[in-house]
Amino acid sequence: MRKFAILLVLFTAATHCAQAQFNGLTAELQLDQDQFLPDEDVPVKVRITNRSGQPVVLGTDKQWITFDVIGEHEYVVPKLGEMLVQSPFTLLSGQAVTREFNPTPYFGYRRTGRYRLGALIKVPQWKQEVPCKPVAFTITEGQPLTDLGDLSVGAPAPPGVTNAAPEVRRYSLLKVSSLDQIKLYFRLTDDRGRTLRVYPLARTVGFGRPEVQLDNANNLHVLFQTGAHVLTYVAIDANGTMLARQFHEFTQTRPSLRTSDDGRVYVGGGHRVMTASDIPAPAPDTAKSP
Repeated sequence: MRKFAILLVLFTAATHCAQAQFNGLTAELQLDQDQFLPDEDVPVKVRITNRSGQPVVLGTDKQWITFDVIGEHEYVVPKLGEMLVQSPFTLLSGQAVTREFNPTPYFGYRRTGRYRLGALIKVPQWKQEVPCKPVAFTITEGQPLTDLGDLSVGAPAPPGVTNAAPEVRRYSLLKVSSLDQIKLYFRLTDDRGRTLRVYPLARTVGFGRPEVQLDNANNLHVLFQTGAHVLTYVAIDANGTMLARQFHEFTQTRPSLRTSDDGRVYVGGGHRVMTASDIPAPAPDTAKSP
């Protein structure tokens, strides 16, 4: 009797999977990279394609798509909260749509190791579910650059707040190596060491040391080499927002960070190359690929 019950459960599960696979609705998870730092956003794209021959309405339920994360040794990563996903849309037959989500704030995968991210999409009108094949990613520790000096600053007070002690923020830079490249990362922490923002700036070379300076508004300025003759310049405020990104080439002089008499920081020497990746964006007729 017990054996029959087990077979019945397996048959029901197989039938359910077959229905999800052949109902004409497919979904695929995509990651643009497979290596991340602890607390870094993991932007996962969900591409949904409708070949069912009829319109499909999705996103009406606050759990129309649910994610799960499995670590090494089949460790089930605990949830830290419910992801806000409700946003109704209709997908006509023959159409495809891509939605992007960030599971990092909602799952506790801060430890280094390998993880699998999966998802399940609910289709209420059919009372069926569409599973997504999991994608794998790695959480790794970067190499902190410890010789940059004291990069602790006070954050500007929020609008309307006066006579309050400033919140302490600390900037730091890290190098993260993969098989084919090295990336320079930015990290912002508070006075308790809690990470507020962390994200990659750009690829960098294995030699050399980034130039860093603080300006009169406590913004961080970084200039670092990204190619044989190219340097990348970024400016970031105390909230972790990137204010500027530029690309500079060697000429007879090497680009370097300089400070004006009023405390502004800028890039002097070399030659600036306008690109479509600049922040703020340049005029369209002056930009080229970086």
